[in-house]
Amino acid sequence: RKTIYIKDELSFKNCVFCGEVKFEYISFCALDFCLCSKSEGELKDSNQTSHISQSLRIDFQHCEFRDKAFFTNCEFNGNVFFNHAIFHKYADFHESIFNGIVSFYNAEFKVAPNFSTCVFSKLQGTDFINAKIENLKFATIKDFINEYQNDKTYKDEIASAIDSKDKITNKHKIRYASNARDSFRTIKNVLIENNNLLDALAWHKLELYAKEQELKLQKPCLLTSAKKWADFWQLKLYRKTSEHHTDLLKIWHTLIVLNGVFGILFGFILLFSHCQVDLLKCINRCLPCDYVCCNAGKICVNMLLAFMFIVLFFSAVMGKISRWIFIVVGYLASFIILIINPKYLFPAVTLFDKSANLSHEATISAIYTMLFILVIFSLQKTARKNSIIPS
Repeated sequence: RKTIYIKDELSFKNCVFCGEVKFEYISFCALDFCLCSKSEGELKDSNQTSHISQSLRIDFQHCEFRDKAFFTNCEFNGNVFFNHAIFHKYADFHESIFNGIVSFYNAEFKVAPNFSTCVFSKLQGTDFINAKIENLKFATIKDFINEYQNDKTYKDEIASAIDSKDKITNKHKIRYASNARDSFRTIKNVLIENNNLLDALAWHKLELYAKEQELKLQKPCLLTSAKKWADFWQLKLYRKTSEHHTDLLKIWHTLIVLNGVFGILFGFILLFSHCQVDLLKCINRCLPCDYVCCNAGKICVNMLLAFMFIVLFFSAVMGKISRWIFIVVGYLASFIILIINPKYLFPAVTLFDKSANLSHEATISAIYTMLFILVIFSLQKTARKNSIIPS
């Protein structure tokens, strides 16, 4: 495709774009956006641009893009300013080169932007500080991925498809998920280079969202792709428990959910302890004669309790059961245990009690202790990452 060269300054300050905006394959040599006429500033001889030394200013400050905005495959040789700009829909800057100062200070992205394979020559002069991305959640990454439908390569492959179209569609979805991850990683690295670690953490979270979506589309199998399968569930667990160590309240509520599950099962044991003898007799009748012993029933019940604990906790955390029910129960359980016997909130102290050997309380206390340590570790990591005090 032919490249358009623009040598004059361009300014669209305080403009509102109600339709799609496309600036593709343009080289800005010294500019202030006046692309109302595409031919303006076009240079047929590329050698004419070599003597231009002054910095161009491309000004999109306080602009509002109500539809999609495309700045793809462009080369910005001047200083570009998108300060306080608002992008209501998809903003695409992929494969663009920024050779000057770039500022997206306080810009607002309501849909995930695409900065995949962008080059920022002056990392110290690139500013994404205070970029507003509060609306970008895990579900909104799908909006980015769905842009594959407008991709020319995808349309050409579908038009000439002989094999299954679903396979082609999934391939391009994976490609766009990978592009989303690269886009967020690029901005994260810019912020890290400028020692803005808190803002970088938010973009890193989006990067992990995109990675999870990419793995989900690949549908890894435990037997054939064990690492990818493990990575997918690890990313999903971190997202559900702490939003990848960015949400302190969420990881606190995960701890409360753990207390709720522990309180439910502990109360269940106390409530039905009078039925324990009959239950053990029933279990012992089902066991082989040469294996019947006084502890066999207890072992089976303990295994059942351990299984119930793990299933209930992860079902609540993953959203299979209403998380808020367990949060409410968790607060109540924590308060009651704190009043009656606080040591049960730290059940590790009871694990070495000889009288508790093979007891049901000791079993759920052991499971609770292991999960408690993991959640506490995640809690302190989240608090440290979100602290303004350097670690």
